[in-house]
Amino acid sequence: MGRIGKATVAAAAMMAIGFGYPALASAAESCPHDFGSRQQLSDGAGAQEWQVTGLKKSTDAAPGYPLAGKLWEATVDVTATSGTVLPIIPNFRAPTADSGSYPALWQVASPDGLSPANLASGQSAAGKVYFDVTGPDPVAVTYSNGGPQPLMWCCDGSMMANCACCASKQPCPCCAM
Repeated sequence: MGRIGKATVAAAAMMAIGFGYPALASAAESCPHDFGSRQQLSDGAGAQEWQVTGLKKSTDAAPGYPLAGKLWEATVDVTATSGTVLPIIPNFRAPTADSGSYPALWQVASPDGLSPANLASGQSAAGKVYFDVTGPDPVAVTYSNGGPQPLMWCCDGSMMANCACCASKQPCPCCAM
């Protein structure tokens, strides 16, 4: 990071501290789990790079799915960096600040949804992953293969105080994953 970038981060941190948000300031400087950051995953057969952005209430329809709550979406981009990769949409969840979690709606057939088709090395796919939010708003997006810890965790500055990986924990507990 150049001198201007460091100065900008320092100024933002001082402003956040001045407004009573020290957790946000420290998390913003050290957490690689911000929405928009690229995260590497390996599933044994191949390696993949994911980018998650834009967790928000959706204005899209959920064709063929009877919503119990409100439709939320996150935009995802996946690249097969080596080997063949299968984007497994049901591996996504949208956690809440109170330890709740909403599974991805893999069964929603939306033209804007992420395709679950295999990707050969170097190929990419982008689209939306949807969640049926029936209670508190989600604060992050995770990707897990069923193990005890998510393989990927994404949150943003406005949600970071509620992000289990980024909120004032030094070093970031999710970076060890």
